[in-house]
Amino acid sequence: MRVGRRSRLVSLSLLLVSVLLTAGLAACSGSSKPAPGPVGLHWVSGANGNYPADVNAWGAFTGRPVGLAIVFTERKDWYNLVSADWPTAAFTRDKFPGELSIAQPPFPKDGNEAACASGAYDNNWRTFGATLTKFGRSDAYIRLGWEFNGDYMYWHVRNAETWKTCFRRAVTALRSTAPAVKIDWNMNAHTDKLPGSGRDVWDAYPGDQYVDVVSIDSYDFFPTSVSEKSWNRQCHQRSGLCTVIQFARDHGKKFAVPEWGVVRAEGGGGDNPFYIQKMYQTFAANSADLAYEAYYNNSEAKNVRSSLYKPDLNPKASKRYLKLFGPASPGTG
Repeated sequence: MRVGRRSRLVSLSLLLVSVLLTAGLAACSGSSKPAPGPVGLHWVSGANGNYPADVNAWGAFTGRPVGLAIVFTERKDWYNLVSADWPTAAFTRDKFPGELSIAQPPFPKDGNEAACASGAYDNNWRTFGATLTKFGRSDAYIRLGWEFNGDYMYWHVRNAETWKTCFRRAVTALRSTAPAVKIDWNMNAHTDKLPGSGRDVWDAYPGDQYVDVVSIDSYDFFPTSVSEKSWNRQCHQRSGLCTVIQFARDHGKKFAVPEWGVVRAEGGGGDNPFYIQKMYQTFAANSADLAYEAYYNNSEAKNVRSSLYKPDLNPKASKRYLKLFGPASPGTG
């Protein structure tokens, strides 16, 4: 009797898992009907900001605490990359209790991937781990070499094998002094080929043992998402959000979206609530596998101009964001 019931339970469990996985991926190309929200979030949702006050201002806008801060190190030399107090000292847990995601180049502007791969920078990464530990952020997410597939980044991949060796050495050294650190392998959306070599973007994946989170920065541009057809096309590109979700799931990893937002700049979809809707649906459907997501609120003239708050450059998208990502309704979490 126990054996039979157990077998039936196993079969039902497998069926349920299959249904949930199918539903999750279907959300990448599902209905765009607005949800009845705000219904509250069941995942870690963050924002960018130079100081906790900047990040917490986003919480005032959304009506809920900010779960994670997106920050960037200074890139001019090794001291500023790995030893300086900034930005870790500004985000100690007493100043910001949420999680921390730090975008970190694999070397400063005068460095290169070949020297990194040779082990020349290992001591610097051990120092960075010690700095994280010093300020109580040894468990931070580190977006090492983020957006490596964009030729606008000076650390973009030149030789995939060399770059992967560099990445592995940095991770190994960093973990030696900050073993709880979470390594976030982060690509830019809609750039399927590595610059220069033209190799597939996934050829830069360094291996499961060197990655804790597979992530993508996915803005509404090049191409834009203005319909179900255009959303599905970009989301299922080799460097698309849906592809990243599936890859992470296949490799037993969480996925993340450290930067996302509407884009008023050239090539963007402008004030596009449809894109906000689709991102929400995808996060909600795949929340069990989502490590975190963070809206990038920016109004600089030469940047994406995604701002929904102070200033509200995209009022329709801002309204839709608050409807979906705002405070929970009574009785929801």
